[in-house]
Amino acid sequence: MSRNMHKYEELTPYEFDREKEKASIIYIAASPVEYHEEGAVLGFDTIKGYEWCLEAAEKTGGIVFPVLPVAPEKWTYMTKEELLQSYKDLKFSDTLTERVGIYPSIFFSGETCRRVYTELLEALSLEMKFKLCVFVGSHGPAGALVSDIVKEFNEKNPVNETFDDVKNKNIGIFNGMYVMSVRSITYCNETKRKLYRENGIRENSSVHGGLWEAALNYAINPEYFQPQYLDETKYPQHYGSLPETEETEMLRPSKSELRKLTPEFAKEIHEATVNGLVQDVTALYKHIK
Repeated sequence: MSRNMHKYEELTPYEFDREKEKASIIYIAASPVEYHEEGAVLGFDTIKGYEWCLEAAEKTGGIVFPVLPVAPEKWTYMTKEELLQSYKDLKFSDTLTERVGIYPSIFFSGETCRRVYTELLEALSLEMKFKLCVFVGSHGPAGALVSDIVKEFNEKNPVNETFDDVKNKNIGIFNGMYVMSVRSITYCNETKRKLYRENGIRENSSVHGGLWEAALNYAINPEYFQPQYLDETKYPQHYGSLPETEETEMLRPSKSELRKLTPEFAKEIHEATVNGLVQDVTALYKHIK
C-alpha cells in the first residue's frame, strides 16, 4: 500500500522537510464526531474537512495534519460546566424548531478547544515555522474559534496586510505564520443556493445534516450516507422522525429534501468547495512568497 506524501503522519523526517520546502503550507481539519440525523455517519464533519485538505494539498503542495476531532459544540463555546449540564438535560424530542440532543456526538469545552488550537498554532509557527496554516473548521464553531484566536493575537500584535486576490477574508498572522480559517459553507454557499433553487428548496436553508452536508460527504464516498435508516417503521429514531416535507423555520431536514441527493448534485458542490479552497490558498501563498 503506497503512502500519501502529503500526510504528516506518513512522512519520514527527511521527507517532511522536503515537502515543506516545496510548499510551506500546513492544513488542519478540526471538527467533532457528531450526530447529523439517522442516515449519516458520525464523522460527517471530520471526513469532509480532511478530504478537502488532502485534495487541496495535492494541487497546492503542503502537508496535512492528522484529523483533529476536537471542537466546541456551539458558537458560544460552551464551558465545561455547561457541557456537562447539557448531558444531564439531554432530551429525545421530535421538536423541529429547537435544539435537539447531541448523543452520540462528542464535543469539548470552549476553554479546552482554545488551548488545544492555540498550542497547535504555536507549535506550527514557532517550532515548525510554516508560512501558512489553512485551518478547516468543517464544524462552524471550530473555524470561528480559530478566527477569534488569531484576531485577538493581531490586536496585540498589529499587522498591516491586504489580501485583494483572496475571496476568503478570514486571514490573520500568528507568530509570523499566516492563518486562513475555513468553514464548511465558505466555498460552497453560492453553489448550494443555486442547486437548492433548482430543486425547489429554500435557498437560505442550511439546516444541520441537510441535503448540502449529505451531498458533500456522498461525493467522497456514497457509503457515508445511508438513507434507509431514516425509515422510522424499521429503525429507532434518536430524536423523532423527520417530516416528509419542509416546514417553516426548521432546524432539521425533511425526507423529501434528502431524497433529492444525486451523484451530480454531490459532485458539483464538492468540486465548488475544493476548487474555491485551492484558488484562495494558491493566491494567498503567492502573496506570502
